[in-house]
Amino acid sequence: MTHQMEKPVDPEDLYRAWGDDVVSARPILTGDVFDGVQLIDTDGTKRHKTVMVLDHPCSLRTDGVNLMPRLTVAEVRHRQPGKWEGCYNRFFLPAPFPGAEGPKQPSAAFFDACYHVSPEQLEAGTRLACLSDFGLNLLLQRRVHHFSRVVVPTFEFQNANGGVYDEADLVEEWCLDREEDGLKPLEAAAECVAWLREEEDGVRRQVLLRDPQRRSNVRRQMRGYLRKMRKGTS
Repeated sequence: MTHQMEKPVDPEDLYRAWGDDVVSARPILTGDVFDGVQLIDTDGTKRHKTVMVLDHPCSLRTDGVNLMPRLTVAEVRHRQPGKWEGCYNRFFLPAPFPGAEGPKQPSAAFFDACYHVSPEQLEAGTRLACLSDFGLNLLLQRRVHHFSRVVVPTFEFQNANGGVYDEADLVEEWCLDREEDGLKPLEAAAECVAWLREEEDGVRRQVLLRDPQRRSNVRRQMRGYLRKMRKGTS
C-alpha cells in the first residue's frame, strides 16, 4: 500500500500550547521550540536563534529526569512560504505559532540546519511552543521521509510512542500538583518517574502506558496517590 504524506487540516492541530499557554512545568520534549538559544556555528561564531528539539523522547533522558548533555536542535527560520506537499527538509510552524506572519508566512524548522546544544543553552532560552501528539507524529513523519524517502503514516508513530507522550502529560500534571507543595519541577519530575517505575501486578506503570487500554487507569491511580500525599502533609 502506498501512503501519502500528511498535513494538518487546521494549523492549530499541530500545537499543544504556544505563547503564554506553555506550561513551564512540562518536561522538555521533541518538537518544543525555544527562542534566544545561543548556538555555535562552524566558524566558531556565536549567535542566538530560534530552535526546535529533534531528539526522540526516549533519547532525551537516560534516567527519565535529567536531559542528556548534548541535544540535537534544528534552526527555526521565520517567513518561510512553502507547501506541505514538498519541502520535506523542513517542518512548517504556521500561525498561531509566535513568529509566523499569517497563513502564507509560516516559520519552519530545517532538518538540514542542525546544531548540538547543552540543556543549559536550551533552558536559557524561552519556550515558544509545544507540539500536540499529531504535531509530533507529523514531525517524525517528515523527518523520516527527509532522510529515507519512506512514508510512514502518522498513526504508526502514535502506536509506537503514545505511551511516551502520555508519560510527559502525567509528569506535567504531577509537577503542577506538587508545585503547590513547594517542589521544583525537576524534583517533582523525579518523584513522578520513580512512581511510574514502581510495579503494578509485576509490571511497571511506565510499561502499562504502552497499552492504550491501561493509560486511564494509570492516570486515575496517579491522581489518587497525589491526593493521599496531599492529605498526609496537611
